[in-house]
This record gives sequence, C-alpha cells and structure tokens, in this order.
Amino acid sequence: MDAAEALFIERGYEGTSIRDVARRARSHLGTLHYFWGNKDALFRAVCARRFEAIQAEQLRRLRACRAAGTAAGVDAVVRALIEPPLLVAGAGAAERDAVRLLYGRALTEPSAPVMRSVRELFRESTRLFVTLLRTRCRGLDARQFYWRLTCALGAFIFAQSFGDRVAFAYGKGLGPLDSARVVDEITGFIVRGIDAPARAPRSSGVRRRA
Repeated sequence: MDAAEALFIERGYEGTSIRDVARRARSHLGTLHYFWGNKDALFRAVCARRFEAIQAEQLRRLRACRAAGTAAGVDAVVRALIEPPLLVAGAGAAERDAVRLLYGRALTEPSAPVMRSVRELFRESTRLFVTLLRTRCRGLDARQFYWRLTCALGAFIFAQSFGDRVAFAYGKGLGPLDSARVVDEITGFIVRGIDAPARAPRSSGVRRRA
C-alpha cells in the first residue's frame, strides 16, 4: 500500500502499473493480483485508507451545520469541507504531506477510474456540502452559484495540494506553515468569493447587427 501510494503520487494513475508497484514493494506480482485483482481496485484501496476518515469527519461537520440551520453560515459550511483534509488528526508531517499530495492527485487526475473512485468515496459529503451552500446563497442564480462553487473548489484543491508551486513566482519561501493559519487563509478567500453580493450580468460590449 505504501509503495502504491508513493507511485500514484509521483507518476499518477496512468503512469503507474501494478508491476511497478510490485517492484517498488519488492513483492511478487501474483501477490498484488491475489489481494487486489487489478490497478483500479488497488487505487481505490489506497484512497480509502487515506480518505475514509476525512470523509467521515467532513460528514460529521456538515451534518452539524445542517442541524444548526441558519446559525451555521457559509464560513462554517466551507470549514466543514476543507478543514479535515488539512488538519489530519494525529498525523505527522510525512503523513500530512502524503495525504495532501494524494488528495491533489485524486481530485485532479483526469483518468476515468480515478474520477469514478473519488466520486464514490466523496459522493455523500460533496452533495451535502453543495446543498447546504446553495441554501445559504439564495441571492445567486444557478449560473452564478455554479461558477462561484467551481472557483471555490478549484482554489481549495490547488492551495491545499499544490500551493508550494507558487513559490517560484512569489520569489521567496514562507518557511514552515501553520496548518490552522492555512485553513483560515483559504476559508477566508473562498467565503468572500462565494458570499459576495450578486451582480447583474455585464454586457459583452459587442453590438449585434439587425
């Protein structure tokens, strides 16, 4: 499992073969086929090992938001989704990095088996998150809500998984980052984007011919 996780992070799903995993783990290929059958099943097992606890915590927090009704605003709903992957309970630095990098791979890999596994694993928490957020953004029409949600999730996935790639443009490193501070920064940015007052659509400025 450790060997498979490391390879999926390094090379992605399509760039990793089950033979590569057997070689990295110094195991027989037949052993992997016996326990998992194929690469798809192995990938799901790797993700389940890391993400089931995250999914459970997301659901616990989102259900608490639902029970609280309007007392739990956009900030609480957003935190319920993004804090668990960032604040892995009891995890050391190496484990947090593994979760962060695998999370980024799983959520951005375009391969159909990967998308299917992620949808199955996070279906319940994702649906509840969108439902709760929609009830708190009634001033937005369907298109506005869709694009704000898309940008919010995109910002979260990139900042959580690939934020260190911005360092080359920033020009200097920030040093060790406090996870709670990172949560505050990402949450604040997303909430301000989602909860901003709706604006009327702007004209494209292109005149149509009669």
